[in-house]
Amino acid sequence: FFFSSLSTLMTMASGTGKQKKRQHHCLDIWAISNETLSLSDEERKRVIPNLVRLSDGPFEPNSLDQPAPITFVEEATAVFLLCVCMGGPLIWIFSTLYAILFGSWTLRTWAILFYIVLAYHPMPSSAFVHRFMTSRYTQALYRYFSYRMVWTDSNLEDAQSNAPWIGAGPPHGVLPFANVLSIPAINSIMGMKFAGAPANIVFRTPFLRYLTGFYPSVPVSRTSIANTIAKDISVGLVPDGIAGIFRQNSHVEVVALKHRRGLARHALRHGTTILPAYSFGNTVAFGSWWDRFGLLEWVSRKMQASVFIYWGRFGLPIPRRVQITMVFGTLIKVTKVECEPTEEQIQQLHESILAGIRDCFESHKHALGWGDKELVFE
Repeated sequence: FFFSSLSTLMTMASGTGKQKKRQHHCLDIWAISNETLSLSDEERKRVIPNLVRLSDGPFEPNSLDQPAPITFVEEATAVFLLCVCMGGPLIWIFSTLYAILFGSWTLRTWAILFYIVLAYHPMPSSAFVHRFMTSRYTQALYRYFSYRMVWTDSNLEDAQSNAPWIGAGPPHGVLPFANVLSIPAINSIMGMKFAGAPANIVFRTPFLRYLTGFYPSVPVSRTSIANTIAKDISVGLVPDGIAGIFRQNSHVEVVALKHRRGLARHALRHGTTILPAYSFGNTVAFGSWWDRFGLLEWVSRKMQASVFIYWGRFGLPIPRRVQITMVFGTLIKVTKVECEPTEEQIQQLHESILAGIRDCFESHKHALGWGDKELVFE
């Protein structure tokens, strides 16, 4: 594992008889050059460890909140890709509604055919996906969001040596950009087989579905996740799901996971390791609005699709150029329960997952410029 060269540093202590300091690591994904990304997988594995920043103890406050430099071409490329994936669905929805409500039967027929083509046309081959993960387009997205990965002690090395696992990285925000970008980063930079698990409807949403076609993705159903894990491919998901969208708050970070124990139940049934994580920046990439009566949230739950209003840069459906960081926590190894897990077992594992997520947040929020934020589970 190509981070094993750092393992000796993991055991550094502040002095004899004193408590060991937790060593903090940061890899600026955005800073990895196109030349490095164009290397073969094996060559890249030898280069990446040299780019990791180390700190014996927490990084200094606000030391990891510098925006990445970006050229005009890179920014234009990122904006175009994000505009297609985030703006395209809005244009499709409103144009289709217009055709259905006010158009002729001919226009309605064309609208339906247009949807079928956009929702079901073939997606790129696996070879294309592999190339796209290390392409200049993905690099432009890394730079647009100043994308980083941060971890403590041997957390990343443990994740590499104990795969497959299910990664749980809230909060959702309007779109979980930290989680989306982790797919190419974990595959091509961290050297692990990894797939994202978005909501099933994303695979049939025009334009938005390209995120599932350009990066390895599987449906978020229990069966799909279990089958993917059985192939030794780790899976990442946003555990607060649609509910998390309707908990965004400008004052605190709210994660709608306090009573959502499905992940713990699934892990116990299958004996699947859990990797707690935290996605910094997801909640500030867009502004959003929904009714205070909960009607849009109720509709969203029934439709299994998000129905609300969002806006970003220039008031458009383009995310703001904020800094996005994925923090890896400590693995939670789970023993398979032969019979149905008890409520006590589920609750105990669920609390461990929440504690792992909180540790990710509290251990790194000051270095990432989020020191004034509080994490609340609802």
